[in-house]
Amino acid sequence: MEGSSSRNDSLIWTDAQLEYLINILVEQSRLPGMKSGGNLTTKSYKSIERKMIEKFGPHFTVEKIKNKLKITKADYNGCKQILSTSGFGWNPTNKCIDFGNEVWAIYIQ
Repeated sequence: MEGSSSRNDSLIWTDAQLEYLINILVEQSRLPGMKSGGNLTTKSYKSIERKMIEKFGPHFTVEKIKNKLKITKADYNGCKQILSTSGFGWNPTNKCIDFGNEVWAIYIQ
């Protein structure tokens, strides 16, 4: 994490922070009244912010959380597309996409 408290500072997320965020998102999405039109409410985001700050410190603002969600969604969609391609699989031990050299050579052509 960056040491400055400027709103424009980058925030480097650890795997533990991202995993905690995802767990909170799932929790919030299941609570009555925390979603509107398929999206989380302002109240829900404030609750997520509070929990992230309590666990990891003051840099986890709603703005930073929403930005991380945008990036994570794009990463997820990219992984989903690759995993739907023949020859690619998921390695649960290393938590990464698994493929052979021949599969990769064909994919990047």
